[in-house]
Amino acid sequence: MDSLTQIVLGAACGELAAGKKIGNRALLWGAIGGTIPDLDVLSKVCMEPLDALAFHRGPTHSLLFNILVPFTACLAR
Repeated sequence: MDSLTQIVLGAACGELAAGKKIGNRALLWGAIGGTIPDLDVLSKVCMEPLDALAFHRGPTHSLLFNILVPFTACLAR
């Protein structure tokens, strides 16, 4: 998916999951959560092109990452 689709889908999921509890903040947090895996494109800034291509859609799209990040965010609260 492209980044815009990930943001919109994340916002929709956030609204569906927590919209009644936290209101419009659910849209924001969902959008942030939806785009976090795509932040691996920033690796292009500090990596060689071939390394960045190999890293893109790698660790940030893994099951481990998708479990650890929300868990870490809950602990940080």
